[in-house]
Amino acid sequence: MGRDRAEGPGTGFLRVPFLALVLLLAAGCSPRRMGEALLLGSHFVRTQDVAYGTGPRQQLDVYRPRTAAGPLPVVVFLYGGRWQAGSKDEYRLLGDAFTRRGIVVVVPEYRLYPEVRFPGWVLDAAQAVRWTRDNAARFGGDPGNIVVVGHSAGGHTAALLALDERYLRDAGVPAGSVRGFVSLAGPVDTTWTAPDVQALMGPAAGWPATYAGTHVDGREPPLLLLQGADDETVSPANSRGLAARIRERGGCARSVVYRGLGHVEIVVALAVPRLRSAPVLDDVVAFVREPRARACPG
Repeated sequence: MGRDRAEGPGTGFLRVPFLALVLLLAAGCSPRRMGEALLLGSHFVRTQDVAYGTGPRQQLDVYRPRTAAGPLPVVVFLYGGRWQAGSKDEYRLLGDAFTRRGIVVVVPEYRLYPEVRFPGWVLDAAQAVRWTRDNAARFGGDPGNIVVVGHSAGGHTAALLALDERYLRDAGVPAGSVRGFVSLAGPVDTTWTAPDVQALMGPAAGWPATYAGTHVDGREPPLLLLQGADDETVSPANSRGLAARIRERGGCARSVVYRGLGHVEIVVALAVPRLRSAPVLDDVVAFVREPRARACPG
């Protein structure tokens, strides 16, 4: 129980050139649009620019399967971008991938630095989760079956929502409403050393509150912590370290490290499973369906 798992290319999984992955998902460039034109199906409906707050970035998109019968599991996906960049419009392929598995997906925008400093984006994410719980049924989703998934900076936010219960509580989300949390390549067991990150996290005296590990008490919902072994942006030690700390306190967490994946490649593997670079989508979907069983086997 609680052992790290290293996923290799193995039978049926192909190493995909990094350039091809970037071309498919690179924000705002025509190759990503070309990839979407080639890969997006007609099986889902996307509802765009739904307000969950009053600010211009407090909007979200909802992806729902066109024909699947509800109520369906719901994923709230928090994208990365170093807390300074990113857009929900870059994740149509991710919406495609999850809806093919019978899952409703909510992708919120959130405020970024320098408009806000910590915890502005965490507060927005909590409000987006509140909106999701209140409105999931309108889109065929199950408001009692929500999982929060985040990549990179979004993975850090997902971990804070899981471990510091104040954010969801203060947003009006009842305890236990979110069944589990997933961090992909999140900086969840580190210290801030880059000057730009130090600036956006606010005064150094407040940094302990920004570290996910500060809030571990063993009573958190199940966490799945995923990382690429070749990640040179966020060390795989982050996922392993936080999972170990949670398990030491009696909590429910599992880390998985995939061989051959880097920081961007792990989210591409999630959004474009047909590349067959690693079973990231399979692992996340299995967790969405059974969070406790997948994070706490035995």
